[in-house]
Amino acid sequence: MYELAAEFGCHRATVASRLERAGISMRLQSPLPEVVDEIVRLYESGLSLAKVGVQTGYGSSTVLNLLRKRGIQTRDTHGRSR
Repeated sequence: MYELAAEFGCHRATVASRLERAGISMRLQSPLPEVVDEIVRLYESGLSLAKVGVQTGYGSSTVLNLLRKRGIQTRDTHGRSR
């Protein structure tokens, strides 16, 4: 939203309200349990946090937080168990 607001010269709240009126959902919505299941499956298959995020549309930090909430053991930046 910040990028769109800068591009169009308006406030981010204006962008948010216009997107909402257009029926476009915001990213801040929590993923459904099925999506979290998919995130867990992808991560456990060996994908990195970033690659899981790209495939599911969430940032790597969000993916990490969701995995932690599920109690999933994460790997270090080199792919080794902690």
